[in-house]
Amino acid sequence: MRIVIDLQGAQSSGSRHRGIGRYSVALTEALLQQAASHEILLVANGAFSDTIDSLRERFASISKPENFRVWESPHGTAAIGPNASAWRRGASELLREAFISSLKPDVVVVTSLFEGLMDDAVTSVGAFAVTMPTAVILYDLIPLINRKPYLENPEVEAWYEGKLASARRADLLLAISNSSREEAIRYLGASSRECLSISTAADPCFRPTRVPERDRRELFLRHHINRPFVMYTGGIDHRKNIEGLVRAYARLAPEVRVRHQLAVVCSIQPQDRARLAQLGQESGLATDEVVFTGFVSDADLLALYNLCKLFVFPSWHEGFGLPALEAMA
Repeated sequence: MRIVIDLQGAQSSGSRHRGIGRYSVALTEALLQQAASHEILLVANGAFSDTIDSLRERFASISKPENFRVWESPHGTAAIGPNASAWRRGASELLREAFISSLKPDVVVVTSLFEGLMDDAVTSVGAFAVTMPTAVILYDLIPLINRKPYLENPEVEAWYEGKLASARRADLLLAISNSSREEAIRYLGASSRECLSISTAADPCFRPTRVPERDRRELFLRHHINRPFVMYTGGIDHRKNIEGLVRAYARLAPEVRVRHQLAVVCSIQPQDRARLAQLGQESGLATDEVVFTGFVSDADLLALYNLCKLFVFPSWHEGFGLPALEAMA
């Protein structure tokens, strides 16, 4: 069997540094390691040129170089933004599917379908080649279930509905949890045979480890941590409930807060940083009581998991909630 894996879940600006990116890479590695007599081709989007070399290197030891393919997509395919173009996006969907079809796959695996809202990721099912059996990894249907606030913008809603149409055309949905599988059956109308739960797992890198004192000092200095800390990681999103976390932290007894910090460890846009910092001040927190680290490397993330006094994950809806499992590991 020839299996083609679309790697854009590990490439897009919104997913590569989050759980979807980690999951996309780990799942691809596992499939390659268990391929046996099956042939697996890896397909990357050339629009994300800064990710190509690292992905090639990541899979080099378990995949032949000629099995890593790159297709070229026009820029300006995002669904919203100053350079958004529905024509370019539609043409790029046809180009992508035509390229994959030329590889004569027995099955296509899409690591992340709901991409391309604000960058040049291009995903679709059945736009060009309806004869390509396609399996889609399903992480969640949170915007469909919670249209307010996620789909209040008509442009975002139109983009999301297009992805839902592609999901419904997929031959198989591979849900990362039983919860996500039930969502697909209930809200997408998928049959129990069309949607399977394949679950997920924490990467083996997340384990108890000793952080040398010198490394700890440098890490804390780099991220403005100066005392025992409560840690959150997982992204800034309405459902992640960071506002609730800041307000709740502010309600702790002052004698507890003065001995600790709250560290929000994830990528954060300047406007979100300013908004949450303002919320902290309005809630009575001193400037250094909440730390927003921004994006951290995997090595720093592992060290912070091991050094935090408490991990907290206040999200009110997840497909799986991988950071909680990583913290437990």
